[in-house]
Amino acid sequence: MSESNATTPTGIDVAEVRALFPALDTFVWFQNGGVSITPQPVADEHTRLMQELFERGPMHIAYPDEEMPRRSASIARIARFLHVDADDLALTRGVSEAFQTVLRGMDWKEGEEILITAEEEAALFLPVLQLRDLFGVRPVKVPLLMDEADQTAAFADRIGPRTRLVAFSHVTTDTGHRMPVAGICKAARAAGSLSFVDMAHSAGVFPIDLSACECDFAGLLSYKWFYAPYASGVLYVRPDRRDALRVTYAGGRSESLLDWETDRYESKPTAKRFQYGPWSWPLVHAWATALDFLDGYGLEAISDRTAALTTRLKHGLKALEGVSVLTPETFDRSAALVTFSTPGNAVEVSDRLREEWNIVIKPTHSTCEALRASIPFFLVEEEVDLLIEAASKGTT
Repeated sequence: MSESNATTPTGIDVAEVRALFPALDTFVWFQNGGVSITPQPVADEHTRLMQELFERGPMHIAYPDEEMPRRSASIARIARFLHVDADDLALTRGVSEAFQTVLRGMDWKEGEEILITAEEEAALFLPVLQLRDLFGVRPVKVPLLMDEADQTAAFADRIGPRTRLVAFSHVTTDTGHRMPVAGICKAARAAGSLSFVDMAHSAGVFPIDLSACECDFAGLLSYKWFYAPYASGVLYVRPDRRDALRVTYAGGRSESLLDWETDRYESKPTAKRFQYGPWSWPLVHAWATALDFLDGYGLEAISDRTAALTTRLKHGLKALEGVSVLTPETFDRSAALVTFSTPGNAVEVSDRLREEWNIVIKPTHSTCEALRASIPFFLVEEEVDLLIEAASKGTT
């Protein structure tokens, strides 16, 4: 694959970045929104940490003076990247666990409501349906709209006296709509409702100041747009909302006091009261290394590069007969996902793309029959054009 635009206007040397991803030698990669491929510095650090466990033993037991400060440093690194305090984060294994922690930390009554978008994937949608069946909670679906003010109003208009929680993806999984987080969460707070945001498809794509997002809770994961190994995550808890949830899953990571003589315990005063392990700490440390990788190029530059590539793909696809782009056109209403519908079964089309063009892409089928292209910042324009060409020749 030619790389004619090796150095971009953003200052990112794309050829240099691509050399860190050997997997790019085997396919054209439009599936980073599933599980990311991992760059060499991050993979090397993960490998080193696993080798360390093999050679030296469990680090927190054999060398606690060495390992425990490293753990604190990794959590602090993740917090710093998100512009929050380390005490605002609880380790999880991903967004699903973060959301379950919030749902199970609330007392639900029949007839109470949860607002979600009309396009939530299983991590949010399935637990909501289970609450419906267990407690009679009513899911209220909010339509996806192109205009930011209309989208905020669509949520605000549906928040009522029985709305307990507003839960939505910052960037929706199937069609890549970017939600106006601050406006929606402010509306929820004004009405006395809590808010949870799934940031799986936003964090790492463009700069996010989590403390300014106005959400009460958020779930983040390591293995999509952070380019870290599968899988670790965090639950963000706004400091003034720590007491809004009970600790449902108490484990050997959530206590500040545990007395075997008196059977007395106390939960940690920070968000860490909601975490329970164990976790693979090499994965967490590798995630912290991945943040150094991203900061080396700068999230503003990564965002600009992603905007240029996604815009190129959207414009090229829109010019094709029989192809409909389902993702908002402007980057401020979208992110790194471009979803488009074509004639034919999406699964069969994605299979043909892999067989005939060596393109790896996701078929969507939960809320729409379409193909979802994930656009990491290190793709080259020729790869974007290849997907457009495949579509133009009727393969899609």
